[in-house]
Formats: sequence, structure tokens, C-alpha cells
Amino acid sequence: MEYNQKINVTHLKRRALLYIRQSTMKQVYENNESTIRQYALKERLVALGWQEESITIIDCDLGRSGAETTGRDGFKQLVADVGAGEAGAVACIECSRLSRNSNDWGRLMEICAITKTLLIDADGIYDPNDFNDRILLGLKGTINMAELYLMKARMDGGRINKAQRGELKVRLPAGYVYDSSSRIVKDPDAQIQGSVQLVFDSFRRFGSAHGVMVFFRENGYKFPVDSEGGFNRGNILWKPLEEGKICTILHNPLYAGIYTYGKQQQEYTLDGKKTKKATEDEWLVRLENHHDSYINVDEYYHNIARLKANNTRKYGSAPREGSALLQGISLCGKCGQKMMVSYYNCSGNVEVPYYVCTSNQKGKGAPRCQSIHGTVLDNAISIMILEMLTPMAINAAAEIEQEANRRKAVSDNYFIMQVERARYELENAKRRYMNVDPSNRLVAFELERLWNAKIIELSQAEEELNRHNREKESARLNNPVSIELGKLSDDVNEIWNSGKMRIQDKKRIFRCLIENVTLTKGNIVTTLGILFKTGATRVIECKTVRPNYEVWTTKPEVINYIRLKSTTNTTQEISNMLNQDGYKTGKGGEFTLPKVRQLMVRYGIPSLKAHLREKGYIYSSEKAAMLGISQSQLGKLRQYGAFNDEFFVVDEKSTYMYAPV
Repeated sequence: MEYNQKINVTHLKRRALLYIRQSTMKQVYENNESTIRQYALKERLVALGWQEESITIIDCDLGRSGAETTGRDGFKQLVADVGAGEAGAVACIECSRLSRNSNDWGRLMEICAITKTLLIDADGIYDPNDFNDRILLGLKGTINMAELYLMKARMDGGRINKAQRGELKVRLPAGYVYDSSSRIVKDPDAQIQGSVQLVFDSFRRFGSAHGVMVFFRENGYKFPVDSEGGFNRGNILWKPLEEGKICTILHNPLYAGIYTYGKQQQEYTLDGKKTKKATEDEWLVRLENHHDSYINVDEYYHNIARLKANNTRKYGSAPREGSALLQGISLCGKCGQKMMVSYYNCSGNVEVPYYVCTSNQKGKGAPRCQSIHGTVLDNAISIMILEMLTPMAINAAAEIEQEANRRKAVSDNYFIMQVERARYELENAKRRYMNVDPSNRLVAFELERLWNAKIIELSQAEEELNRHNREKESARLNNPVSIELGKLSDDVNEIWNSGKMRIQDKKRIFRCLIENVTLTKGNIVTTLGILFKTGATRVIECKTVRPNYEVWTTKPEVINYIRLKSTTNTTQEISNMLNQDGYKTGKGGEFTLPKVRQLMVRYGIPSLKAHLREKGYIYSSEKAAMLGISQSQLGKLRQYGAFNDEFFVVDEKSTYMYAPV
């Protein structure tokens, strides 16, 4: 038994905690000697006087860095046990195993000093309450932290130096691989190249990640995904393209030939070390023209700006399918905020656009600034744009048609390569099946199953190619756009209104010319303040469209007519008289009994019955009771002309009222 004067009976009555840690899992598997040395420290504790059953080994932090406490459950358990006064000693092979952070190290020493717990390593035994030992422990903690900093600085410096030459390997996206010289080159697989290029071509056409995703889905296109990831490309899987993946592709500068390093950086916060996304100015390395690109640098930044503009909450929005041409570029002339678009169904299921500003409603409860009927505004600004267009626009339209044909050719190539790939994989599966030993039935059955699966995949690829060819031929016969462009080269208006141009394309033309349009609604006219991309401005005015409840309001002369006739005529008689005199309802129709009755209720016009009742006229039941006869006898007297008192028919139900006595 080894004797040490710092160890007394009080220490031996409590547990000894043996803390074991390695920084990474790679060290755990490869640096076996270090792990063995740490576990062997248990024998040292036994030699110092602790029983084996009173020694607790804490090794759940293997593969955890000692730079911080986060994620180190073993260290947290150790501190809790020491703080509870259950530990007589804390042992580790060296102090750096406990912590490489001065805050954690200093806190542990303070707790050990309070609970009179010893610290033991391979070099000696330390009492935190002893002045000399405390100085030595403080120096060791400082050296451990400095050692970690120096190692990290050397490794980071080497990585940055290599990255500045563009030689540090980074994870490559789909469409790129490393060649034998560790240079970044385009994937030699033509189908993968075509799929990546199709993403950028589609974004030029649709202008939004959602539009690209819908285009891929409708046409059955898929995108290559590395099944293993990392530096070495593994088996490629073809999966449907999602919107988030499209945004990642468009934001990746590697596709523009830009090599970067340091886009993700670490920072220390109160909650520990966290990873943050660095801005472009904070990137550690940025090298242009480093490798072959799919797009140029200008297009890369244009794509990012376009995605940013599509953020409807902060900026504009991508051209949508709705008929409102000023969607995303209209501003409120009263508060300056962006206006949203609402659609209302009218008769005939026609959607009418309205430009609405709701900035005052959100969180304030105030009435909205403006709600403007959009059809008149769209027509006015369309006329202005068409006046600005020249025959040069027709040439541009012809070029667009040629570009569309080129994209169709790319689409053809995609399906053809799908068939070629499926045919190649089928031949490989067949060859493996033919070369297997027939007596090895388990392997033969599996290879035969794979061969059958490849036959099915080839059949599906050929069917998709045939379907695509049929759709292309049908579109060619039913939509001869290029021929129509040639015939209508002098009539831009007819092209615009022919119905062949998509609403999204019209909106894109607007956005090429116009920065924004400020709308101010007045009682008679609505003012459109147009700001062009060149900085020029123009103001046009449109007649304000009155809301339906104002347009359909009944004319005052009709109300006066009803009020005048209601003293002597029934509601049905008034309805007939209005139609005979040529009066119309607010919607231009004829009057009916329910319509007249509704107007009288709305405007508080008393009926003939109410007028007579006010004058003291009585009903049949009251008159019969007064005469001492039944209502049927009273009716017979009226029928045979034997009743001489004044009476009136007051409604369409033949209700009679009699003059007062």
C-alpha cells in the first residue's frame, strides 16, 4: 500500500471518482494505449488505500471534447457528486482530461476545496486547500487551455492556408466530383450534368423555386442525390426535387465557379459555442473562376436577388397565376406599404382582382387604408405598356420561342439518358446473373430478382420517353406560336390579347420595365404613380370604380314615388305602377312585390294598412263585432252591395279595413 500524508481516513471513507475521457471517437478506436492507461489508474487508487468497490469509474464522456461542459454528462455527474460531499478524491490520467476550459477547471477546484476532495493524476496528489498545490493546479489548467488553443490554431492555420490555394477538399454538391488530381470538375455523367443545368434553366424561366419544383414534378423529372455524401461520391439515387433543395442549389456559389471556405463559423455565447452562418464579407476564402461552372457569377447573384425579392413578407413576390398584373409591385399611396391582392367571384365565376392595403388592420385594429378595383387599373397600365413596346418586342418574342425549343431539346435529352442508364444497368444485372454459379441458389435467386427489377425500370423509362414524345408532338400541332409571331409582327396588341401569352409572362414584362406603382384612390379618379426601372416617373388617372352597393342603390325618385303612392295604394299596386311608368331597380331590373316591400322596410315607408290604421280604420273582425254579426255575414253584405260604409282592400291577401264610425 502506497502512503501519502495528504490522504487521511476521511478521504478513504468516501468514494474515489475515476474520470476517463477521449476527445474524439477516432481517438477511442485508434489510441488504445491512452484508454488503457486511464483505466489502469484504478490500480493506483487501490494502492493509495481505496477499496475496489468504493471506486466509481465515469467513462460516458469517451469521444467528447473537454473544451466545454455542453454534452459531457459524465463531467456533470462528477461535479454533482463532488458538490454533494460523496467523493474523497477525483482521479484522472492528467488534468486536461477533466477540462480544457479555465472556467470549468476553476469551478471544479473551488468545489473540491469546499468539500475537502483531493485531485489525483499520474504526476501526484493535490489538495486544493493547500496554497502550493492550488498554484500548481491553476498553472496546469492554464497550460491545458493554452495547449488546446495552440493545437487548434495550428490545425486551423493549415486548413486556411490550403483553402487559400483552393486545394482544401470541401463537400461537393450534385454535379461535381474530384478527379485523380483532387481538382473539382463537372461530373462526367451527362445525365447528372443535364439535371443540374435544367434547374438553372427552369429558374430563368419561372423565376421562383416553387415554379421549378412544379415543373419537375409535372414532367416527371428527378434529381441526383449522393446516397453516402462526403468527399467520395457513392451510389447515386434519383429523387423528386423539393423546394428547399432548389433554394440550396441556387445559393451554392460552387455552381458559379466560386470556391469558398468559412461560410459556417463558430462563436462563443453565454449558452456555449454555437455555429453561425457568416455573411459573404466574413468568408475566410473566396476564389472566383476556380473550376468549371454551370452559371456565371452575375447570374448567381441575380438568382439570389430574385429569391430575396420573392419573399412576400419583406420584399416583392414571384409572378403568380392570378389576373392582377400589378401583383407584388403595387404600393399604397396613403401609407406607402405594399398592397396585397384579393380576388372576388362575380357572376359567371369571373374573378375580379382588388388591390388592398391592410397595414393599418394588422395589430392596430384600424380600418384598412384602401381597397381598389383592379380591372380598370390593369387595363390602363396595359395600354401604356403596349404603347411603349415596339416591333423589337416581336423579335424578342421570337428569340424566346427559340429558347423554348432549346429547352424542349434538353428535356428530350433527359428522358433519352434515363433510358440509356436503365439499359446499361440492365446489361450489368444480366451479366452478373450469367456469371454466377448456378449451384449457389441463394445468390442466383437474388441476382435474378435484381435482373427482373432492372427490366421493369427500363420499361418504365421507355414509357416515360414515349409519353414525353406524344405530349411534345401534340403541343407542336396545337400551339404553332412561332408561326403566329411571324404573322402578327406588326400587331403587338393582338399578341398581348390573343390569350396565348401567360399571365406570369405579362407580369414579368411589367417588372422588366416598372419598379413599382403607387395607387391613390379618390372619389372620382384613382391616381397611378409609376416608377420605371430607369428612374423615370409617370402619372396616369383612371375612373374610380364605385362599389356594387353604391352602383346598385335605388334612385331617390323611386323612393319618393313609393312614399307618395303608399298612402292610397297597396304594395302590389305600387309595384305594377312602377313598372308601367318605366322605373327600374338598382340593377336595372323590374320591380316585384318582394322588392318593393323590402324597400319600404329599409327606408321606413309605412304601408297602406299602417296609414289607415293610423287614421282609425278597423279590421273586419272589429267591424263585425261592432255590428253584432259574423265576418261571413259582413262579407255577404259587401258582396251584394248592401254595405254602405267606406272600406278599402289594403293588401294582396284581400284584407279589408273599414272607416271609423
